[in-house]
Amino acid sequence: MDTETPSTPQPQHLRLADGRRLAYAEYGAAHGPPVLYCHGFPSSHREARLLEPAARRLGVRLITLDRPGYGGSDACPERTLLDWADDCAAVLDRLGLARTALVGVSGGGPFALACAARIPERFTTCTLVCPLGPVYRAEVLAAMPGPARAALQLVRRAPRLGRLVYGPPVSDLLARWPTLIERIRDAAAPPIDRDLLAEPRIRTIMNTSLRDALGRGARGARRDIRLYTQPWGFDIADIDLPIDLWHGEIDGTVPVAHARWYAGHLRRCTPHILPGEGHFSLPVQQAETILTRLIERAAAAPPRPATPEIDGRPASP
Repeated sequence: MDTETPSTPQPQHLRLADGRRLAYAEYGAAHGPPVLYCHGFPSSHREARLLEPAARRLGVRLITLDRPGYGGSDACPERTLLDWADDCAAVLDRLGLARTALVGVSGGGPFALACAARIPERFTTCTLVCPLGPVYRAEVLAAMPGPARAALQLVRRAPRLGRLVYGPPVSDLLARWPTLIERIRDAAAPPIDRDLLAEPRIRTIMNTSLRDALGRGARGARRDIRLYTQPWGFDIADIDLPIDLWHGEIDGTVPVAHARWYAGHLRRCTPHILPGEGHFSLPVQQAETILTRLIERAAAAPPRPATPEIDGRPASP
């Protein structure tokens, strides 16, 4: 399997209208059908390397951003979930892309849905992979494993205490010794996930992403948790983009109950619940299947009504 090497693409940076710096990177095929990838929690753009071997084989162009406060992206303490869509639109404009396919993995699922809600005209289709559900709702939060449920409740009920728990020195320790997170991941993981996470390539990608996420502190992670645990600012039932939802039946991190909740509330959702797959095994071992379905759905999407001009030139489809 591939390993992290010096040839890994360096992130690019975009200066936004509000002065923030936003980091993004591309993996896979440089000129293939574009897919905007929303990374999990806490993580960074490097997480997309988990799907890169499949993206190369299929000729898919993965475009992925560091959320504010992660990696090379400046923090934005007052950001909302919907603000993420504006950041994504700015990168698509920079790249001259009118529309892409959209994918959100794990904690990136709510951010992908925010894009689908705010700027649906920029996307052909959406795929959610083991997505975190709206844990501000009691019935969704109740399905979470005990320790994760307690942590989310702490942030929701006592945000100041949450800042102490998830701030320095905890974030510094995790960034410096990611093996601590490995133990936490393994505790909730089924054997198929533990075996996968023990592979050198996977461990390197996960740990590098974690260092990116926490290397400048935990402001991005703390804001994400806060956003997950309060109303998201849009009605999931109003999203009209076609959505494929993939979830492992034995997921120990985000329970399959979240996928079933989405399937019952998203208007145009096609669920794929895979027996024997966990939280980490699913996006890695099923990457080719997931991306194949995604680009087929994107290719079959009806054309966008109008082609805007971006920086004085027509945007690419």
